[in-house]
Formats: sequence, structure tokens, C-alpha cells
Amino acid sequence: MSIDKFGSLEELKQFFSNGGNPWFDAEFSPQTHKIVEALGAKGAHLNKWWVRTSMDWECPSCKRKKPQIAKLDSRGYASCQLHEHHDHMKDIVRRLFEEISSSKKQVVATELAERFAIRTSFAISAYDNTVICADCNKADGLAKLKIKAHPDFSFSPAEIGRFVKPRNNQEHEIDAEIASVIWRENIDVFDKRMKLAKYIADQAASDTHWYQPSNSSAKEVERAATYRFNLRGLNSLHYDPEKLLYNSMPFKGNHSSWRLKPKQQTKDKPTAGQIAHLSQTRGRSWTRYDNNWKCPCCERSKYDCLKPSKNNPWVFEVKSILAHNTESDSFADDIKVCNECFNAANHLGREAIEEVKEEDPTIDVYFPHSLIAFEELKSVIVARPHSSHLINNELAEEAVKTAIERIVDENYNNSPKHKAILREKHLLQG
Repeated sequence: MSIDKFGSLEELKQFFSNGGNPWFDAEFSPQTHKIVEALGAKGAHLNKWWVRTSMDWECPSCKRKKPQIAKLDSRGYASCQLHEHHDHMKDIVRRLFEEISSSKKQVVATELAERFAIRTSFAISAYDNTVICADCNKADGLAKLKIKAHPDFSFSPAEIGRFVKPRNNQEHEIDAEIASVIWRENIDVFDKRMKLAKYIADQAASDTHWYQPSNSSAKEVERAATYRFNLRGLNSLHYDPEKLLYNSMPFKGNHSSWRLKPKQQTKDKPTAGQIAHLSQTRGRSWTRYDNNWKCPCCERSKYDCLKPSKNNPWVFEVKSILAHNTESDSFADDIKVCNECFNAANHLGREAIEEVKEEDPTIDVYFPHSLIAFEELKSVIVARPHSSHLINNELAEEAVKTAIERIVDENYNNSPKHKAILREKHLLQG
């Protein structure tokens, strides 16, 4: 798979004029032209966040789209502005750190101490830095003034959405009563966060912190590698450039080892308290499906699909597979299955891919589970509660042979449906 790169500004402008949307915006995009025309503006005044977001971007606070956000400014231009809304805890900690350190008879704080203070401040921030529209960002400050909230407090993007009254192409009205209720809901926790900020600043100013920097962090190594891969064009050769450089399964004949040595069945069962904890802390999938849900593949109940993991006592995950449709020689629509059925489908598909790659290293399939038909998957698994599936190896061998034939006989990555899926996932342009 290759994504074409623009060779000049003219090519980029031409792409936009042809209706293209490469997941970002521009002052010469068709939508920006329409905004200028609709507002009767002299031109458009954009900022970096406007062009860094797609044309169909929606403000997470007021839920307006870009054509509803833009408004005529005092100079007669269409103001197209998005802002990075942030919690003030970082600024508070830095200010307190400066005050406490400079008030000491002998300053002992170092550059490392300041870095500790800034890094730790994120732990007491109420929300992540979030891009919102300029009107929502302004409404945060206006609401605090109206209700006389603490000047260092800031409403989260979701809270802003509760008290603004959005209007198309105009600044928001503010419901001060709702804003006041939200502030009262936050006072106790905000006071605790301020005390934590003071403690962090004090530790840093006293140079009694615990931060030890690395000479080169894993993130820095990853960032440098990504830059070098892109610089040499590896990203245009493969959606995951690293896979061009090494064989993740170098030991010949081990492609089926995942199913030949099954893990022992889990004897433990989750308690009601553990399930409640899961639901409250990491239960996005658990709460999405009702208690009558069953995996359509292994037919285990929702409860039986709970399984221990390395990091958590119990997890529950539902994932999508694109099972092969034997009638149309294409993909079936997304089928939601339990994590163990997903893993089995993916392993079977990957096993077939690795076998073919021994003859042709250039072969790859973006979605290994798309090589396995749903009925084939159902036939090979032997379900166990709270555990990974056992695999019927005889039937699995047949499923892998059939998958190999599909790879050889059909060009999966170039099929129309596959291309459509790749575009949806932003892996393919055009």
C-alpha cells in the first residue's frame, strides 16, 4: 500500500479543488471558500488548529461543525479559530514552585526539580489538553467571572458543553446558573488538587523530588525511528514499516505453535465485587453489552468471556473480525466476537500468511482474520470459561490450507471492499 505524496503546493491546492480531504483543512479548501462566501467576508483568518483538523471536525464541547463555528470579525474576515483548552494546574504548580523556591534563604532547586514539578502537575490536571472552538474557550473565562469561581479553576470541555447555549456563527450565550452548579460540584476536589499542587511545588523547591531522567527515552527512540523510516520512504512501502526490516517469527516451523501448546484452564471465577470494579474502571465493553449477550462464535456467555490478563485480574473485550465470505469470495460485515475468538481468527490467518511468505516475502494481508470463514472459525475452537480456547488442530490445519489458497488465488489487499475498509481506517488515500 502506498500513499501518494504532494510534490508541490499547486498539487495540494488542486487536490482540494477536486474535492479531496486529506484529513486536514486549508484556507483554500472548498469549505473555507463556502464559509467566506456565506458570511460575505473579505477572506478567512485561520489558525494552526483549524488546519490541523479535518473539514468535518466537530467541537467536543458545543458540538458545532466548522461552518457553524466561523464568524465575521471586526475587520470583515471570517474568523476560523480553534484553541487548545487546558487545565491550569501546570501553570499553578510552576508559579508556586517559583514562589517557594525564590523565598528560601538558599535556593536549592535545579532544572531537574522544575522538570519534576511540570511533569507531576499533569497527574492533578482534571482533563487532557483538548482542541475546542474559540467561542467555547472564551466561554470558560466569561463563566468564571460571572459566577466568581476561583481564577485558577477551569471548566473541562464536557462541562463547558453543559452551560453554553450555542448559536451558529456567533459567540455563545452562557447559562450562569448551570455554570454555578458545576463550580459547586468541583469545589471540594479543586481544593484537594490545590493542596497537592502546593505539595509538589514544595518538594521540587526543596530539591527532594524523585524524578530521574533517562539519557534516551523509549518515546525518543520511537520518534527518531519513525522520522528515519519516513525520510527513506519506508512508510510508502508498508503500513507498518518495521515489518520490512525483520521477521517477527524467525524460527521455521513455529507458525502453529500458538495452538499446539494450549494454556491451562483458569480455575478461578470472578467475584461480584471484581465485576463491579471492572465495570466502573475499565468496563467500556462490559457496559456496552447487556447480560444476555453471547459471543456469536463460541457461544460463551458474557460472564464466561471474562478472563484474567497480565495487568488486570479480569478483562472483557469484544472485537470485530472481517470473516471471509465463502459465497462472494469477499469479506463479511464486521462480526463482533469475544477476544479469544478474535485471537483464534487472527492467529489462523497469520499462520497462513507466514507460510506463504516463506515462498514470497512480499505477501502480506492487512487483516489476517479476513482469511478465515466464520463457520471455519467456529469449527476449530473448543471454548472454555474464563480461559483461552482449545483448538482442534486437525480442523485448524484444513482452515490454514484453505486460507493459503485464498492468499494465492485472490488479491485481498486490492479488492474493492478491502480498499474501502482501508480508506475508512485512513490507511489508503483516494
